[in-house]
Amino acid sequence: MTSTAAPAVSAAAPAPEKSGGRPPRRLLYIATNYGALSETFVSDLVADLAGRDWEVTVVCSDAVPNVVPPPGVALKAVRFAQLTSATDRLAGKLERTFRGASDWPRLMRSAARALGPAIAEARPDVAYVDDGRAASLAVGPLTAANVPFAVHFHGSDVTTSLADDAYRRSLPAVFDGAGALVTASHHMRRLLVLEGADPERCRVIRLAVRTDGVEPVPWAERRTQPPSVAYFGRLTAKKHPVALIEAFAIARRAVPNARLTMIGDGPERDRVVHRIKRLGLSDAVRLSPGVPRAEGLVTVAGHWVFAQHSVTAVSGDQEGFALSPAEAALLELPIVSTWHNGIPEHVADGETGLLVREHDYEAMGERLAELLADPDRCEAMGRAGRERVSALCPPNARGEAIDALLSELADQGGAG
Repeated sequence: MTSTAAPAVSAAAPAPEKSGGRPPRRLLYIATNYGALSETFVSDLVADLAGRDWEVTVVCSDAVPNVVPPPGVALKAVRFAQLTSATDRLAGKLERTFRGASDWPRLMRSAARALGPAIAEARPDVAYVDDGRAASLAVGPLTAANVPFAVHFHGSDVTTSLADDAYRRSLPAVFDGAGALVTASHHMRRLLVLEGADPERCRVIRLAVRTDGVEPVPWAERRTQPPSVAYFGRLTAKKHPVALIEAFAIARRAVPNARLTMIGDGPERDRVVHRIKRLGLSDAVRLSPGVPRAEGLVTVAGHWVFAQHSVTAVSGDQEGFALSPAEAALLELPIVSTWHNGIPEHVADGETGLLVREHDYEAMGERLAELLADPDRCEAMGRAGRERVSALCPPNARGEAIDALLSELADQGGAG
């Protein structure tokens, strides 16, 4: 299933360059979550900016316990994304039960009370708000404090979250107040523009794709192992892991010795376990819990193909950039995935991988079978994928772009 020898781990990625010897500026990074295994792009960016002469204070509503921020970064727990008052919680429950009302207006008032003192204490020159929902809660106190800010929209914050009318009505204030609206794909940028954002304020800054020093396993070594497929990510509806299992079952009928490794946890796990058993795949599928990125990528690196069946979930939730397939491409795995959101922007169909329509697990099974029966094609696509992602998402490009953006906003105005 995987290589018997662990892939090589190279030296850590180069540290970001300092920003021209300028005096340190104060950055307030507002995030709903910090330290989650599935959101390493948050902690990665914080560490990058801290290395570029920013004095960073992270205000986080829900930090993973025992998470240690990078040197020089202050991590402050401010529960702005929850109703902390017992009175608010009771009133919100009654309104939801008897009126079907949204909690969002009440949550915005509660967040303003929580964030106002935190902003005053941090005295930031500029703020970066991670996720549109956090921005909706923070726009009032940031504007009141005259702090310029940028917002990073990810996916669900401009898809499934729009079902809450109160949240949706709050977005024009975010669009008007933010100096820039950042997305990781052109598809997400289009969704923002269609929702009413000024196209001139929308900037596509792709996620930094790196593999924490994990290097590709030589293809000569992979060929000594049975044909194999890897998946590494949350088991959620928008990644439709059950569709991947159905696809693998089709592929395995054509390639009987094929193996599938799935790494991750999430709300779809019970359905995944049930489908594996129902299809009689228990001996062919290895289901592992979620692990830190580097550990998961070591496992992924020994496989032949990476597969992820991303879809627009029933709730409307979508992927943004889809980081795991890009990381797998750096490890020289061809990608089999779907025509979904930002995925076609970094997976070139027919060159670095194969894409199918959403929910078309039969086509995905056929594409998997094609590749698992043709290691030469896997190797060629894998090498092309590494070249493409390396050129599209160089490790320091995201930090450099956001550093420049924040400097621009801080120069235009600011507080303290």
